[in-house]
Amino acid sequence: MSRKLLFWTLPFILLLFSWSDVNVGSNANAIDETTVAKELISLVNGHRLQIGKPVLIRNATADKLAAEHTSYMIAKNGISHDNYDKRWETLEQKENAQEVTENIGYDINAEKAIEECLKNIWLKANVEGDFTHTGIAVRKDKSGKYYYTQLFFK
Repeated sequence: MSRKLLFWTLPFILLLFSWSDVNVGSNANAIDETTVAKELISLVNGHRLQIGKPVLIRNATADKLAAEHTSYMIAKNGISHDNYDKRWETLEQKENAQEVTENIGYDINAEKAIEECLKNIWLKANVEGDFTHTGIAVRKDKSGKYYYTQLFFK
């Protein structure tokens, strides 16, 4: 294994083991949702490593904002970027964010979500962009369909 690959892979593996969702208890849905969120971040960061970009660091403020927006989309029964400016403003104020963007999704697994992101020029730009941090939430609606919000910022 080359030193460069080891240099990028080791921190990535350590990050994967350190991520946790404070809302996870004995709820099977919460555990499943957390697993899917971790899988999606792993796929995003794996892709970033393949193209020579640094991994995104998970951020608690962005996670909370993503969770709120994902719950909002479920309540509205549809995906949207509603109130995006408020998420940006919060990250700007609390995390000193200079650039913020987001990807949203509905009713697909993590592998399909990253596949679809990489097919779309705008979503791909977010995944591959000059960002340093991320926040993500994956929630199931009453029918068991996943809703996603992933924020990217620097």
